[in-house]
Amino acid sequence: MLCKELPHVSWFENNNPYTECHYLFHYIIIPDVKGETMTVKIWHGEFCYEKSVDEITDERTFPMTSEGRNDMIEYIRQADFEYVQ
Repeated sequence: MLCKELPHVSWFENNNPYTECHYLFHYIIIPDVKGETMTVKIWHGEFCYEKSVDEITDERTFPMTSEGRNDMIEYIRQADFEYVQ
């Protein structure tokens, strides 16, 4: 299940990105420590983020809080569900 091992907010507060995939569904979370936000970028395909920047299909920003993390998990799982359908 996507996001099962998603790090806690402290991971992102230390300016660490996080990426995961489920078959051809990929996402990366990029923190903005100064803005206290986390941006999720989603793409579909076989390649990593660096090779897929032009393939981003959706992007959303969340506050760098526990509530923001929970909303982000719901958003990622919903996007994956819609992709599979």
